[in-house]
Amino acid sequence: MKFTPEISFEGGRVKPLHYDDIDALYELYQHPEIPGQRPLDNKEHLTRMVDYSVQMAATQRGMMWAIEVGGEIQGMVSGFDWQPSHLRIMMRVDGLPSLSDEHRTAALSVCIEFLQSKYHVRNFGYQWIEGQKPSITAAIQALGFQPAAVLRHAWRTGDSTFADVHQYHYVSDKAKPVPKRLGDDDNPGQNLDAGVKH
Repeated sequence: MKFTPEISFEGGRVKPLHYDDIDALYELYQHPEIPGQRPLDNKEHLTRMVDYSVQMAATQRGMMWAIEVGGEIQGMVSGFDWQPSHLRIMMRVDGLPSLSDEHRTAALSVCIEFLQSKYHVRNFGYQWIEGQKPSITAAIQALGFQPAAVLRHAWRTGDSTFADVHQYHYVSDKAKPVPKRLGDDDNPGQNLDAGVKH
């Protein structure tokens, strides 16, 4: 069963992770964006990540999409630390140097829209690690994320070096779905009086 949808955006699409993508994902993780993160040296980890992405989506613990632009995988959108009881999720985008900020923003936007409409998630977080591209902060703020806190020296970049973590949050203002009663949809199959003239 498919729990993670394929969604198009202007210039590309996001799609579920697949075993056929392992070589492209391996290339992605040879160019880590986050300071202190080492290049991946074992493709076997990616096989497990594909399996884990299905399990996470099926149990509503997270969701992962590959970002495809021009027929090539250039990044990945992840939603993790998902807490359905609080309607909250933390977002992350990893990208190759070739991934533009426009495509990064568009991919993140369609994933957020899906989570809002399908699962009614309202509270989104994003962490920017000091040392990442500064333009990322402008890209996520264009989507409505606002700076909320700075965690000093919260990210280890080496044996004795640390970076600040800048916490951003976006709380959706979309109206929450209202539960319906039997017959509210004016469907004759639900309420004969509402749909059949006497």
